[in-house]
Amino acid sequence: MIQPLQSEKPIYVLPQIKKRALLPKITILFFLGVIFYLGVLLNISLLELNATQETTIKTISFVFLLSLLVLGTYFSYHKAHIPYKFYQNRITQGKKTINYIDINNTASHTDIFDKIFKTYTTNLGNDFVLRNISQEIKLENYLRQLIDYARLH
Repeated sequence: MIQPLQSEKPIYVLPQIKKRALLPKITILFFLGVIFYLGVLLNISLLELNATQETTIKTISFVFLLSLLVLGTYFSYHKAHIPYKFYQNRITQGKKTINYIDINNTASHTDIFDKIFKTYTTNLGNDFVLRNISQEIKLENYLRQLIDYARLH
């Protein structure tokens, strides 16, 4: 993996749409947490526990679920704030890198959340995906030009 030089500046920095990255993740985590907590409550009601034990288990379960929600939100928030950086011969996002000559695909696709938030996703191959990109930014032709240039040089 090629690390960017300290003095090397990206030719383009592409931010992610933060709402698209955060809201679906938080919503899904919340609803899964509610379902899990309801399952815990159901199991507690089926056990023969005294009031103190019930309260302790409910509290521990609630704190555990709340901490998972906070951690999931934190990691999603952190990942959404890492932009895609386009260099002369590669694209990076944090520690992930893909060289232009290794890109297999530049076609974009949208799922239901992308339609709601007016974004799209492009899977470049080799486990490198451009996510949460505004529909106003047309990357496909730009990527093809960068790939063609990298293959010629």
